[in-house]
Amino acid sequence: MRKTLFGLCLLLLVAVIIGSAVNAAQQVTLTVWDFKYADPNMNATMVKIDKMFMEKYPNVKINHVAQPNDQYYQLLRAAAQARRGPDVVMLHGARGDVYELDPILVKLDNYIKPWRHEIPEDSWKVAATNRDFKKGIKLIPMTSQGFGFYYNKALFKKAGLDPNNPPKDWDSFLAACEKLKAAGIVPITGGLRDFTTNFMFRALAANIYGKEVYGLQTGAQGFANNKAFKRAAEMMVELKEKGYFDPNAASIPYFMDAIDMFAAGKGAIFCGLLSDVANWKQFSDALGKDNVGYFPSINFAEAKNKDMQSFQPVGIGYGVTTWSKNKDLAVKYAEFYARGEGAMVFVEETGAFSPNTSLDTKALGYPVLAEINNYLKDENISEDYQTMFISAFEDAMIAVSQQLLITGEIDVDKFVEQVEKIAAEHR
Repeated sequence: MRKTLFGLCLLLLVAVIIGSAVNAAQQVTLTVWDFKYADPNMNATMVKIDKMFMEKYPNVKINHVAQPNDQYYQLLRAAAQARRGPDVVMLHGARGDVYELDPILVKLDNYIKPWRHEIPEDSWKVAATNRDFKKGIKLIPMTSQGFGFYYNKALFKKAGLDPNNPPKDWDSFLAACEKLKAAGIVPITGGLRDFTTNFMFRALAANIYGKEVYGLQTGAQGFANNKAFKRAAEMMVELKEKGYFDPNAASIPYFMDAIDMFAAGKGAIFCGLLSDVANWKQFSDALGKDNVGYFPSINFAEAKNKDMQSFQPVGIGYGVTTWSKNKDLAVKYAEFYARGEGAMVFVEETGAFSPNTSLDTKALGYPVLAEINNYLKDENISEDYQTMFISAFEDAMIAVSQQLLITGEIDVDKFVEQVEKIAAEHR
């Protein structure tokens, strides 16, 4: 009897050991690197989505690692040289330093076949190396990005302006700014020292270049030889000289000071983003869902186009590294952020602007989001010109804009000449 019991216990112990070994063998850890995980506006939501993914795939543990934004691509290049590190990596869309990482990214074309139709081909094209489908899609898009003008309807009404009639042309924009200023309201919220003017130029460029914007990448289109771009620079100087920017704008950083000021009602008009921060959700939650209006650009005579939306088909997305030992699950993780319940949570909680057309964003109940979507028709989209250049172009543009608008070191003619030079250096 004792021998029988001993034998049974021994068999049970062996079974437990074997079961534990099998279970351990089935357990998978996916390491994810990104530059958003430490963002307080993103972290809680990303933790939540990771938990949702692990509930769906109980054998997977997500090791989500926040990496510094300013060193991110250097760290990725170091991982590429060592051929070890993360399974999943967050990347910007359409940036040269992303395309340079092509050798370490898995080709995703076969993985996305069943649901490729949910995201427009323009976005997938940006997610392919050098926008060439033959080289393969290497990124699953999580967001789209763009720039445009948000306005506070309550402050418009206070100044005697029609809150439902945005000042989309130059004369009405000037008239609105004058009325707002006369009513003691800051017309255009701060951030002049860095991104406000940069984003405004990008919004104006949508009307200037329209569908011909890709010529900026090849040199077929330019800045110094374009009368409309020079006129845009003159418009910016006029806004400054008439005192329509916040009087303290030159000392107010865009992130996050100017953003928070507009969200607090300290200014009537703000050039913001479609996704990430300074977006439709952040401003609507702060000022009231029915109190935020939007228009994509300012129409003016010299520009060939009207009501064009500056747009990046891919803002950020996830790619999978070639050295990952669990590529299938890594792709599933990237997909989870881009479609279905994971994507919907990401949009609802962070204000991300998803390129996935199957998501029911109308159910969120944000009128300004519907306004933005009205402009996102193919004929209204002009791709953001920043994507035509390497990332350092943005910093150089900000520096020369400061010389034009803050220090007054250069005039408009010198400004467009400098921008042309910068473009040639950063294509």
